[in-house]
Amino acid sequence: MARRPMGKWLSILCVSLFAALLAGSGTMARADYANFDATGLLDDSTATLVLNGPWMFAWNQLLPPEQAVQSFKDKAYPVMPVPSNWAGKLPKDATNPRDHGVATFVAALSLPEIQEADLALSMGVVHDAYRVFWAPADTPHNAVLIAQEGNLTGDALAAQRFLNHALPVSGDGFLVFHVRKTMFAWGGISKAPFVARATTAQLSNNRRSLLAGLTIGMLLLIMLRNVMLYASKLREPAAGLLATITFFVILRALAVENLPEMFFGAQWHGLRMRIEIGLVPVLASWVLIMLEVLFPRPTRRRPRRLLHVVLHLIGATALLVPLDRISDVLIVAQIAAVVSFIPGVLHIASALRSGNREARILGISTLLCLGAGMNDIYASVSDTYGAFLIPLSVVYLMMILSQIIGNRASVAIARTALLEAEKEQLSRDRNDAIYMSRHDHLTGLLNRQSFDHHWARNWLDAVETKQPLTVVLFDIDHFKSINDTYGHPTGDAVLKALAHRLTAFDLRKTDRLCRYGGEEFALILPNCSTAEGVATAERLRSAIASRPLLDDPQISVTCSFGVAATNRNFTKSAETLLNGADAALYSAKANGRNRVETCSGRP
Repeated sequence: MARRPMGKWLSILCVSLFAALLAGSGTMARADYANFDATGLLDDSTATLVLNGPWMFAWNQLLPPEQAVQSFKDKAYPVMPVPSNWAGKLPKDATNPRDHGVATFVAALSLPEIQEADLALSMGVVHDAYRVFWAPADTPHNAVLIAQEGNLTGDALAAQRFLNHALPVSGDGFLVFHVRKTMFAWGGISKAPFVARATTAQLSNNRRSLLAGLTIGMLLLIMLRNVMLYASKLREPAAGLLATITFFVILRALAVENLPEMFFGAQWHGLRMRIEIGLVPVLASWVLIMLEVLFPRPTRRRPRRLLHVVLHLIGATALLVPLDRISDVLIVAQIAAVVSFIPGVLHIASALRSGNREARILGISTLLCLGAGMNDIYASVSDTYGAFLIPLSVVYLMMILSQIIGNRASVAIARTALLEAEKEQLSRDRNDAIYMSRHDHLTGLLNRQSFDHHWARNWLDAVETKQPLTVVLFDIDHFKSINDTYGHPTGDAVLKALAHRLTAFDLRKTDRLCRYGGEEFALILPNCSTAEGVATAERLRSAIASRPLLDDPQISVTCSFGVAATNRNFTKSAETLLNGADAALYSAKANGRNRVETCSGRP
């Protein structure tokens, strides 16, 4: 049951293709030849005369202009619609199944009699080579060569497209086209030429080039935008995919605009056509991958991978098959591209069922691309219709995809910024917590916990390096009387002012000043002897007592210091050394305070 819808759609597609092939096929018939009148171009300088209609068609002959004109008058040959493809419309020849050869096209044309008309013949598309003559109606033997592009004989060399050729002639006459077909399956004039004022013809080409330039420029912006998104911290895979797709589209657009021939010569025409056609299924595969990434749904991997392999193999086939079979590859590539939209539509439909808003606009865009693919299949087999829409639809689809990816990236960037802000806040909170756990909240000095940590570490370093270690313990003299007289807030202010004065003191980076507890402080002095420790303590004592700590009320304090340092035989333990400093502090208080004492008995 699950396979019936797919089979139904494939049946409809095949029937449509068969109908298109029947509509595009035809047989040559004898009828009135085209007779174009361009005299009205003088009255309207911006008008153009498109030369589409029934031209005389002489197969496998390059008729001289005089003979071609006579054959036109005698209606000696059948007609061939322009634009058209003569392949498949000639009597079957087993020795020439692809209808390779040459042909002559002839149509009557009336040009203004004024020489200053400054007319131009703007050529459309001839896939191989062509030559154009103007033969006056009365004197066809005075035919003038208007243009020649590519090689009509010898080695195959394709003509460039969309060239303007001056028409320095006037009056009634005939356009005689010699056309060669040996490289491609397409033969004949695939896009009708037109006659216009030279400025108008040039303006038409300029508009076409400007549109192509704007399209390529827009594609470059889309590609660069998505390259930057992919190269950012986000590493958005959809952005990388879209950048790759855009690169392929730009490459195909450059091929469509004949830039390889313009820059490197007409010998690159065959490779350009291969690239132009081969990228159709490759682009379809990458667009499907994009949809799979944007709107994932549970699918079997094997059929999905098989489809992508087939699409890329068709693209590779375009690089390998003979050029005269490239039109067959184009039809297969376009059918495969249309088929590839079916799983893409399923991905979008799945996203729509889940309420994804982005899938709505993309669903409409995908349907437009599907319609463009059906249109191009018909245009490929039709002689009278040649509007190809897949390039425009792909550009439009990429714009929608770029917008969707950009919106997602914006949300992701905002979310990332929020996460980064939260991360920074957590980091600040963590650092604050670490700081608060290691520092005294009142004075800002290292607290007792930090003192114990640094003291243990400095002791181990001193033991390992055999360097001296000194510790200084000191406290404020008569601090209790300050609290009793002025109150505890003033006592706290005294402690904060003392800490500020101590931190301003010139200590080494390796020294550690801590609040040991209450009004007591400690100073760890690594690689410091007893004499150096006493000198440091004396400077601290003098700095503290030199001027008041507070101005309102004016309060001055003094401190008593106890110093202990390791001896030559090294102290037995860190606790012993610390007890020695504590004993020296009590000795300083007992001996009158505001003084420095060392540990008696040299611990």
